Amino acid sequence: MKVTGTKGYVQIEDDNGNIARFDGEACLGSFYAYADSVRWIRHAGEATDQDRLDLIYKATRYGKNCGKKVLFFDDGGKVLFETKLGLKTEVYWSKTYYVIVAVAVFSLIFPVVLITVLDIASLMFSIVFASVSVLLASPFLAWGFRIWRFRVTTEGAIVTVRPTAGREYTFHVDEVTRIIRKTRIDSGWETIKKIKVYTKTRHMSLNDNMTGIEDMDAYFLRHTDPDKIITKRRK
Repeated sequence: MKVTGTKGYVQIEDDNGNIARFDGEACLGSFYAYADSVRWIRHAGEATDQDRLDLIYKATRYGKNCGKKVLFFDDGGKVLFETKLGLKTEVYWSKTYYVIVAVAVFSLIFPVVLITVLDIASLMFSIVFASVSVLLASPFLAWGFRIWRFRVTTEGAIVTVRPTAGREYTFHVDEVTRIIRKTRIDSGWETIKKIKVYTKTRHMSLNDNMTGIEDMDAYFLRHTDPDKIITKRRK
């Protein structure tokens, strides 16, 4: 299986040498295409609609197995075979924040270690200085734990949440009762800033400092009744 594309189309070549193009685009290693816009470049025999669906299924499965996004949308904006193949979408804190935490903790702890190793201060001063440094570092350590711990994953119609504290839990996307989206116009484009997702018993909050929030926003827009979605736009 080979998947290539440009800003105007996505091209799929299967293991039998059949090649088809779909209207769509390739973007940063991901491929998005309209499922009904097929143009066969090469096919053994007369191509049928089932051939189109089979090719889409194989390409989508290939993308999942290779860790790439190869998504085909129908006229209603739904992703074909998303539930059947259990396609995964994830959102988590950006790993950039690990660097911030590490620098902050190191800058607080290193002087303590240096003073202890060089033995240039009294025992009482070293104890007090170390206590203050640990106290100042504790919020950064707690933040680092939060960054490491939190993750939201969807596979098909199942949403799994690993909160910063407490047990991991799952729910079906149909259990969503309300979504509040906060967006902002940036250089003429509407960008997502924050998402709050509610079920009958729980709720979670995502923000634009997290990796994957755009894909998660698109996922909930596809799977949630529009009447349950509230969008607050800021200019």
